[in-house]
Amino acid sequence: MVPELSDGGVTLSQATNITTIPSLWNKAANDPSLSLQELEALAKIRIDTNIIKISSDLETDVQDIVNKKKGKEWKIKFLGDDIVLRHVGLKILQWVNKFKEIGDIIVQFDPGHAALPWAGFRFLLKICLAKQETVDTILIGLEKIAPLIDRCTVYEFFYLHSDNTASQNLEKSILRLYIKILKFLAQAIQRLNENHFNAVFTTEDISDDLQKIEELGRTVALDADVTEAQSTRTGFERLQKLLGDVYLTVSPFGPRLDAIEQKLERARKSKILQWISEIPYIEHHTRINESRLDGTTGWLFKREEYWNWRATSASKLLLLRGTRKSSVIDSFLTTPEKLAYFYCNRAEPSRRDPRKILCTFIQQLAQTNSGESAGLLTHVVDIYKKREEKGQTSAQLSLVEARDLLVQITDVYPQITICIDAMDEVDNDIRIHLLKCLNHVIQTSKNIVKIFVTTRMDVDILNQFENFPRIELQPDDNVSDINKFVLTKVQSSIKDRLLLHGDVSNEVKKEIYNILCQRCKGKYVTCLYTSILELL
Repeated sequence: MVPELSDGGVTLSQATNITTIPSLWNKAANDPSLSLQELEALAKIRIDTNIIKISSDLETDVQDIVNKKKGKEWKIKFLGDDIVLRHVGLKILQWVNKFKEIGDIIVQFDPGHAALPWAGFRFLLKICLAKQETVDTILIGLEKIAPLIDRCTVYEFFYLHSDNTASQNLEKSILRLYIKILKFLAQAIQRLNENHFNAVFTTEDISDDLQKIEELGRTVALDADVTEAQSTRTGFERLQKLLGDVYLTVSPFGPRLDAIEQKLERARKSKILQWISEIPYIEHHTRINESRLDGTTGWLFKREEYWNWRATSASKLLLLRGTRKSSVIDSFLTTPEKLAYFYCNRAEPSRRDPRKILCTFIQQLAQTNSGESAGLLTHVVDIYKKREEKGQTSAQLSLVEARDLLVQITDVYPQITICIDAMDEVDNDIRIHLLKCLNHVIQTSKNIVKIFVTTRMDVDILNQFENFPRIELQPDDNVSDINKFVLTKVQSSIKDRLLLHGDVSNEVKKEIYNILCQRCKGKYVTCLYTSILELL
């Protein structure tokens, strides 16, 4: 028996005739490409025409599901990744909340906008719970589709009000996406009725459907960028801000309160932290940041591999060929998620030791926030107390202890990010221990662990991380960074009278700049300094 979603509600045919302006969801629901079977499946959905209410009801359902799984390991294998479902649930809640904000604005124009897809997912969740089927696979689909609904809702109301070609292309792209989403929902409902829903997201056909939906979403985003460039519409400032906000997926990354030891005197807290690690990681970051030119490394944040790694709800490592990417660490420092980082350096023994690297991560993650009021995690305080009771505080954490403590800490935070710069500078003979420890953390953590590594692609590193994505620096990727660096160095060399005693005309300076840019393409600093010295 199909469960009722609310006391009221209307049928699909009724819902497609109630809006005050044309809706692309209505067009999609009446598109001739939908088969009779798909229309029959969609007709089973009872739709509440109040989009704020239906999104609130869906939010309640998802929150209840997440709460029931609290403290449990909750993962599912999807497209080769171990997806952490709690993280998926938190992201869905954020997307639904964002839609409610958008809905507050658009409800006066289209009271039932996007009611069909939200009602469709709630319908699937209710059916699964009624049949005692797993809801995991539905959450995967909802997490993929929810942000697309949010974005396209804004696009519809902000960009589809002109007759130019860009706006028309965007409308066609959105319509194709909506049709595909409805087909996806219809297929899921059909499979539920056939009582073999467990196969919905594990078969290649359905997995391909989700990937096609994401591809259509990327096409919509590209068309929206073109439309934005030609748009002259003003007003709706709040809607514009939401359009920017919906590209962010920041879940609540605070620690579990029961895992915090708050009542520590400042001196004792400092003593415990110094026992864990004495590496001045903040100083290292500051020093490297000071040597970095502002506005560089922007190419990395445009790479699809980077954003796929950021967006996935699975623990994953990303390799980047290169070193000293402090801009990446800076980008994480501005987000609420918990971060630990380390700059390796073969010239300093303490910065090429796997055990000390792990301990420095622990020191950063053990502090629940910044400032004097920060607490320490009980996991860390307890292990120190045991050492203290036995008079063994001089004995630091071993490599295995550090690895296992790091795993325990990942159970406290919904997501942590670890950044390691220049991993290839760790001692070759013992680097394998660090590689294996990081693999262990990724494989055994209950929650999300994202690890970003910059390195030369040495064989042992590639062998240990062969299943993880990597970004190979292409010659054209950092051309603008190199050119900017060249210009800065040429100007400073002239100013300091190191280049041709400072007597350089604009024409000569330009010629030197062009020659150096050609010589340094893809080679950056080493080649630049060599080339400048040749000109002195």
